[in-house]
Amino acid sequence: MGSHADALGRKALVIAFIINLIMMSVDLWYGLMMNSAALLSDAANNSGDVFILGSSILVLSSTTEVKNRLALLKGVIMMVFGLWAFYYAYLGLMGESALTGGTISIIGVMSLAGNSSVAFMMYKHQHKDINFLSAFICCRNDAFASAGIILAGLLVMFTGSFWPDVIIGTAIATIVCHGGIKIIRLSLDPTTPVKDDCCAEDDCC
Repeated sequence: MGSHADALGRKALVIAFIINLIMMSVDLWYGLMMNSAALLSDAANNSGDVFILGSSILVLSSTTEVKNRLALLKGVIMMVFGLWAFYYAYLGLMGESALTGGTISIIGVMSLAGNSSVAFMMYKHQHKDINFLSAFICCRNDAFASAGIILAGLLVMFTGSFWPDVIIGTAIATIVCHGGIKIIRLSLDPTTPVKDDCCAEDDCC
């Protein structure tokens, strides 16, 4: 029974890794093309997730101590990518963008569909250990970010302004940093019950 559960968990992580890799590539390509703060912030988010999910697969059968150490590294990397995303929001603020609202929204819809399904898969495994919990936090943040991208695209399209892209890009970067802080805190205090930190309705990123 245990080996079957591990196999299901590994399969979920692999699928999540592939989806995030695809979405990172799409976000990065179109984000750089239009210099979109929202898309590049989401690309930063997905870039961190690709590492986090990939490393989660590698340590699936490792000891709790190894998983906690890796979780600390995951949190630090999420913080770095979050700060990178803030930089691109700043570039958007400086007006260095050529936004196409429709394209941003379409990418957001694709991203929301993929990330929501991945977040649901990770949700079913998040109570196993900090390895799955950190993966769930990342995937959940991706789903929120995708909804933000859709909103940014629609607002850019209807207002003709770059401000929605900058504001939502900054919000996504904040979510990334918040998730990184949460994972770092959990890795440094592994005795904290997983369900108390992540699943409470009043403590969602």
